Amino acid sequence: MVRLFRDKPLGAFGFVVCAIFLFCGIFADILAPYGFNQISPVNRLKPPSEKFWLGTDNLGRDMLSRCLYGAQLSVIIGLSAAALATVVSVFIGIVSGYLGGKFDMIMQRFVDAWMSFPDLIILIVVVSVVGPGI
Repeated sequence: MVRLFRDKPLGAFGFVVCAIFLFCGIFADILAPYGFNQISPVNRLKPPSEKFWLGTDNLGRDMLSRCLYGAQLSVIIGLSAAALATVVSVFIGIVSGYLGGKFDMIMQRFVDAWMSFPDLIILIVVVSVVGPGI
């Protein structure tokens, strides 16, 4: 780990940023000073201050709390998607390896075809089908 920080400072910086994001996502319930949807009409559109580090929105909700809870949701969705993809991929690989033959050849061609599409095109299709919000 020390070697990573010494030899590749940009990689180390990226690691630290990801670690902070993950930490904030995991401990959002503890770190957030206010509730996610706690509305305070008196504090509408306040600029950043000691009480509201990132200010408030048009309903008086604390933006820092909303960012922390958003990070928590992003971490949960990201880890869930990675876990689901791993389980499905391992299952398909085991079945393909066990059965072999034509099934293995069909699965291999399907994966080759899937890998030939650029990631950005796949993401655009997914967002257009699912919608922009989570």
